[in-house]
Amino acid sequence: MSIDFDFSELNTFAVEIEQADRKLAGNVVKAVRTSAFRGRRAWQKSAEGNSRTHLRGYPAAVDYDDVKNDGGSIGTDLGPNLSKGQGPLGFVEDAPGGVNAAPQRNYLAAEKVIEKDLVVGVLKAVDDSLGGV
Repeated sequence: MSIDFDFSELNTFAVEIEQADRKLAGNVVKAVRTSAFRGRRAWQKSAEGNSRTHLRGYPAAVDYDDVKNDGGSIGTDLGPNLSKGQGPLGFVEDAPGGVNAAPQRNYLAAEKVIEKDLVVGVLKAVDDSLGGV
């Protein structure tokens, strides 16, 4: 399951990582990793409240991939890990037609945390790489 976040406000703050020094890229990786970790925790906490008896193992299946830096973009995927316990049951997030369940939409808790945290982390990464100028 892949989740899209609306970072349209950040589009005006486009940074070309390709030209940046290694310190900046490393700091941005740390910022993305920290935001993914905090987003995962928020998603898991929300899922714990919604999962009750039938999906007790689902919150533990919410995970994120190792942060990748391909030289031009830095990112990770956050969501139910299909190889963990009840991860394949991630369809409960939006509960598509034919599923007898209300949508949980636990990912919204993660979005809220990441939207704020990632901006702060990236700005701090830029500041740190420039020596706090």
